[in-house]
Amino acid sequence: MSGPDIDSGAERLHRLTKELIRRYQFRDWNQICCYGISISQSHILDVLAEEGDLTMQRLAKRMFKSVSTMTRVVAQLVRRGYVKRRQDPEDRRAVWISITPQGKAIVAAVNRDLVETQKAILRDIPSGEWAGAFKLLEALARGARRWQESCCKG
Repeated sequence: MSGPDIDSGAERLHRLTKELIRRYQFRDWNQICCYGISISQSHILDVLAEEGDLTMQRLAKRMFKSVSTMTRVVAQLVRRGYVKRRQDPEDRRAVWISITPQGKAIVAAVNRDLVETQKAILRDIPSGEWAGAFKLLEALARGARRWQESCCKG
């Protein structure tokens, strides 16, 4: 697809995703911050809960942040007992990050709350349209991943 169709489609997609992202950012701020953690901290805990232990380098890459930024945010999570740091015994420069049981409990609680908001949103959409909406969101996520993998290597 090219020409005016893709131009107008891209503009409409931009407007719609911008509104959706803003609303979800507000939802995240409103629901996650009541647990005493930031959205960034919540995302880190979520990644560790899903993927298991990661090196600081890999975690920073996964979160699209610098290692120095990630080190600062992880230090806050260590102080609260939500994650642990340990040096790699074979490569002393590498630091591994793992989620603690307390961190897993926070992730579970946050996810329960966020799933409840998703239920409220789904109630306004006819159930016959869910499959199409999910398929479209999966395609958008794939497209965004492909774009990011090709544009932002480094």
